[in-house]
Amino acid sequence: MSREEGGAGLRFECTECGDCCRRRGSYAFVYINDAEVDALAEHLDLTRRSFMRRHTFLDELGWRQLRFDDAACRFLDAETNKCTVYEARPTQCRTFPFWRDFVEKSEWTPEVQQICEGIGEGDAWPADVVEATMAEKEAWDDE
Repeated sequence: MSREEGGAGLRFECTECGDCCRRRGSYAFVYINDAEVDALAEHLDLTRRSFMRRHTFLDELGWRQLRFDDAACRFLDAETNKCTVYEARPTQCRTFPFWRDFVEKSEWTPEVQQICEGIGEGDAWPADVVEATMAEKEAWDDE
């Protein structure tokens, strides 16, 4: 995602706190599709099967998810708060916090403001970039 020319959008700047990668109550879900499994397996130099066995599980509805270790995503470096698979991170991670659930009437919801300290910080992301990112996440959800 990059900032481009366009109308005023939403202010956000990642502070690299890692909170989006940590369990919040019972919420600890990173869903991944087949293409993301392949990309992550390749990034980690693992076979697809080995990656799935070590790092994923199928939930009760048949969705593939990344396993969390204790309170955080297993790919979050606890010392640096950086993603160790950043280049291959799933769509859910790449598009956060630009999800429709977190935007109402072109404003951030109180929920995401509590989750992410970067909300309302930094420059405004142009409305067209925000919309495209939300649409990308929705397209993934609809697969």
